[in-house]
Amino acid sequence: MKIKYKQQVIPRSDLPDIWKGVKLQQLRLLLFSFLKNTYSGKVVENLDTGLPIKISVTSARKTAFGEAIYLKKAAAALVLTDIIKYAQYNNWGNPKVTDGPNIIGYLNFKCKCIIDGKMENIRLAVQFQKGGKYYYNIEINKKKAHT
Repeated sequence: MKIKYKQQVIPRSDLPDIWKGVKLQQLRLLLFSFLKNTYSGKVVENLDTGLPIKISVTSARKTAFGEAIYLKKAAAALVLTDIIKYAQYNNWGNPKVTDGPNIIGYLNFKCKCIIDGKMENIRLAVQFQKGGKYYYNIEINKKKAHT
């Protein structure tokens, strides 16, 4: 019988002061540059599933430019490797109608993270592709953090 994984480490992040107060387009550029230069090409093993999740330039671009951008998301991205490593598997999502033929589906994870001193819930969506490739995106839940 497998013991259910429970997140043991809660990542902590503080948004750099120089990122606060910038326009959203500039925040996107700062975040993309950080992700690309710091994490691109790294592979992080998720402790719950044992899956190796690759951090790519494509994933960095999607996180920074693909969807909503906000300060908490940028702060969470600063500890992305810890979020990937300690996140707890939540569920499987089927491919979207608009997804290409290489996309098999989505592994959805949840992770607690302390951002600027406040507990937040992180949703980590990992796109599972043919050939064993995995790509991530993160979102911060708007709901009140659970403890």
